Amino acid sequence: MMSVWTLLLTALLLILCRIIYNLFFHPLHRFPGPRMAAATTWWRAYKEVYKQETLAQVLFGLHEQYGHIVRIGPNELHFGKPSAYHDIYNGTKRWDKDEGLYRTPGLRSGSFILLKYAEAKERRDVLQPMFSKKAISNLESLIWSKAHTLASAIREANTAERSIDFLHAFRAFTLDTIMCFTFGNCVNALSAPDFMDPLVVTMDASLRSVPFLRNFPRIRDLIYSIPPSLIMRVLPNPEKLAPRVYQVRAMIEEELAKVLQNPQKLNQAPHQTIFHRMLDADTHRNRIIPDYTELQDEGFTIIFAGAITVADTLVVGLWNLLNQPQTLSRLKSELLTVWPDLHRAPRLKQLESLPLLTATIKESLRHLPLAASLTRVVPHPGAVISGEQIPPGTIVGMASIHVHQSEDVFSNPSSFIPDRWLDDGAGELEQWLVPFSRGPRMCFGVNLAWAELYVAFAMMIRCFDMTIDQTTPEDMEWRECIGVYYPRRHLHAWCRPVVR
Repeated sequence: MMSVWTLLLTALLLILCRIIYNLFFHPLHRFPGPRMAAATTWWRAYKEVYKQETLAQVLFGLHEQYGHIVRIGPNELHFGKPSAYHDIYNGTKRWDKDEGLYRTPGLRSGSFILLKYAEAKERRDVLQPMFSKKAISNLESLIWSKAHTLASAIREANTAERSIDFLHAFRAFTLDTIMCFTFGNCVNALSAPDFMDPLVVTMDASLRSVPFLRNFPRIRDLIYSIPPSLIMRVLPNPEKLAPRVYQVRAMIEEELAKVLQNPQKLNQAPHQTIFHRMLDADTHRNRIIPDYTELQDEGFTIIFAGAITVADTLVVGLWNLLNQPQTLSRLKSELLTVWPDLHRAPRLKQLESLPLLTATIKESLRHLPLAASLTRVVPHPGAVISGEQIPPGTIVGMASIHVHQSEDVFSNPSSFIPDRWLDDGAGELEQWLVPFSRGPRMCFGVNLAWAELYVAFAMMIRCFDMTIDQTTPEDMEWRECIGVYYPRRHLHAWCRPVVR
């Protein structure tokens, strides 16, 4: 008994010493913020897991209280002044990513997950040609094909007198698009009844666990060490869910097996896939081909990253447009100038030439709830951010929502105003639109995302008369779970097909 009490007292003493150090002797002790946040990481866990709050929303109040730099962890600072975003995320800052955030998904080597700048740069150089403006233009027909499939499914639902869950519909659209683009194959999520493909539903449901996994890394590592087959046994509806989840895993493994056994198989693909690039030693600076696990991780990273953000932008944009009939009417009129015949869709270049459509996409991206602070680690010998000297080893970050909702940059920032991007001063605003981040580690899928947004917005606005089906502002309240999670009813709308 004495030894047990001795261990407990020793542990408590060590915790107390750590708290005292964090509060009074840590290199960040001079920065303001909640005392509990400075003392221990449990403050964040309390906010995100127990109270189920989104820290980025809490931070609006904290920045008003403490200033433009707030200490939100023993070794983490968050910045509120828009200019700080460019201090952290720019082409000259080749900083490593923070393990606490980027290890949350349970992957080790995807392009979004790689912590070290040098490793990420090498992977980016391999894959980026697939996502160039020219490469995406050559795959325009693929995007239109999936958009037409989406429209056909919506028409069928309208015939059956069912409204559309836009979140599921658009995530099915982006999932099929990114799967076909990345692997030359897809899961046909758009064909699922009411777009309730198990993988789409699983992706949405899994977001709820992200705050817990991020705040309790030891439990997270234990969970990830359990075989997937065992995890599937405790999930709801495993007989429906397991086949689809394993279908995606099996699809990646099958494609890998094919090309590893017979690289000439790549010549049969309808277009270049990630395997064309990653299995070509000449595309790698060190001429070393990634191993099997690295190839799998990259596949999953691209799928999940590519299937969420674009879909969520469409949801946010259409929610605001459906509440602004005049803006929606102007968009319909503008689209008619390049799409007069309903049965002859325009080219992507024609859509890109439409000022109001482009402005609407920008405003939708500005309103996208991107609330995750993409944390970086300040290298030796430190850095100046927002006019302050920051010690090396400090975790720093800023959520893009704090740029997009800044009154210093955008007038009336909480309002959805596409015309702000058509005003004379719109050019100055471009530097403050950062939905894909900035700097050497920004999302390299930006060209694909923009193409999907142009086509999907145009398809929905030109081909359907849409009205909201009982969705309330409360339904659109969200939580940051790296992706956006809507805990209530999703955006539903009636979509009556246009006949001409």
